[in-house]
Amino acid sequence: MAIKDILLFLDDGKNNADRVIAALTLAKQHEANLTGVVMGSMKPVHAPDDHDDKAVARMGERMAEKVVEEFNETAEQNGLRVSSLIIFGDSMTSAEKMAHYARNYDLVILSQPNPKRDNYERLLECGKQVLLLSGRPVFFMPYIGANKLPVEKVLIAWDGTPAVSRSVHDSIPLLKAAKEVIILVVTSQKQQATKKEVLVDGLVSHLHNHGINARILTINPGENSVTSVIQNQISENDIDLLVMGGHGTPTLKQKIFGTVTQNLMSSMVVPVLMSD
Repeated sequence: MAIKDILLFLDDGKNNADRVIAALTLAKQHEANLTGVVMGSMKPVHAPDDHDDKAVARMGERMAEKVVEEFNETAEQNGLRVSSLIIFGDSMTSAEKMAHYARNYDLVILSQPNPKRDNYERLLECGKQVLLLSGRPVFFMPYIGANKLPVEKVLIAWDGTPAVSRSVHDSIPLLKAAKEVIILVVTSQKQQATKKEVLVDGLVSHLHNHGINARILTINPGENSVTSVIQNQISENDIDLLVMGGHGTPTLKQKIFGTVTQNLMSSMVVPVLMSD
């Protein structure tokens, strides 16, 4: 179990340079191959609103070529050889292509969509498609540019669901390299009422068998939301990476994917690793 192939999303946003450095750091740490991918049909940041679609499309193609060139130069400066891809197509087509390409990689690095950008909805949909259709772990980088790599402190938001179990197992190479791993269990009223077991002790034992020492942190949220509890623990423990499931079991899908995950995605302060 190792990270040997990384797919990195590139664009012309302000946090792209930070995301590239993060990917190069991970590639060096894990001796992995790195491929950059950019959407050639995406509207550039500085494209005027009064241009017609064909003009914007040409600007998008030039933007993609420039971003790839800068990516190659940065990699060379850091002593790494990389590959690159340019994807074309409308919002849905390019998102599906991205998901299909991602299936042949160990880790996919995407950007948290910035709600102030014109491409917010497109990048949000792309993230969902890659998460749901690629079958690969997705490492979301905050658009504020937070970069705390190499990862030293990891928080696992554990609820015992298949999705978070998949995320934890996909993140084992990162957990092995970390100095501290905390497993956060938020004891909800619904869980207590159904006596649902999250089997967190079994997770600690399993991680120990992989050479990972983890400690359990159980919190009763009281009147606080699960989202706020997770955010508070990220701050209090100076966390570098949050590991959580893309969504829960079918009965919890709307709650987890629609509320907790969505809230954390919109207020991200550290990278988040999710799998589906």
